[in-house]
Amino acid sequence: MPLAPALAERPATTGARTGLPARLRATVVAPGDLDDVTRRAAFALFRAHYEGADQERFERDLAGKQRVILLRDRATGALRGFSTVLYQPVRIGAREAMFVFSGDTVIDRSCWGQKILQSAFASLLFRLKLRHPGRPLYWFLISKGWRTYLLMANAFPRAVPRFDRPEAPELRAALDVLAAERFGAEYDAAAGVIRYATPHERVRDGVAPVDASVLANPHVRFFVERNPGHADGEELACLAEVRLRDLARVAGRICGARVFSRRAR
Repeated sequence: MPLAPALAERPATTGARTGLPARLRATVVAPGDLDDVTRRAAFALFRAHYEGADQERFERDLAGKQRVILLRDRATGALRGFSTVLYQPVRIGAREAMFVFSGDTVIDRSCWGQKILQSAFASLLFRLKLRHPGRPLYWFLISKGWRTYLLMANAFPRAVPRFDRPEAPELRAALDVLAAERFGAEYDAAAGVIRYATPHERVRDGVAPVDASVLANPHVRFFVERNPGHADGEELACLAEVRLRDLARVAGRICGARVFSRRAR
């Protein structure tokens, strides 16, 4: 049965007085707590932004995660974005660590620029880090779009790959282990890219175009150079070490952005 038009497919509501995009609020839930309406809205939103989206694969990704960050319109409750999250302990060499893996992620284009997802994800990382402050915490990210890569590059300086500093050998080794365990032969360690054996979704044309304006950002240029097949759905494998000082810096940026936004209104 085809999906009925979901809230996620409708244009985001704007404030009648301000004309600004819908303001978002974030909640973090377990996948099993999602009702059918929310699941349909999430897949509709995902399909609107990614060509080749497959509902069975989408549901499988969702079932393999422990948390889902939901972004809703404060005024209407409509779903405007989400991100799925897996976290679990792992042994890297002789050390025990915790890694967080980001799965399907999308935000309605009308709400780009808001920092709600970053804030919710940073809070989750902060809680995980405080549980085991002496244990390394890694964010394992795969990215087929430059916007997702920028989230990592802007927040966590100790990460691979990035253009502006030499790679830490231990981070590269850890990334290769995690990517090979999760993706097997689909992970090309030499290129640092995941090439799926079966067709996967890709960012729809026009959603996040790589034009001259975005290529002015050196992180974007680097992403495109390292993952030339991104438009076909190939994913750049990335790993960032999450440190408390990095999270504090992220929190400061988010608070500053919120203050500026309130003043602008």
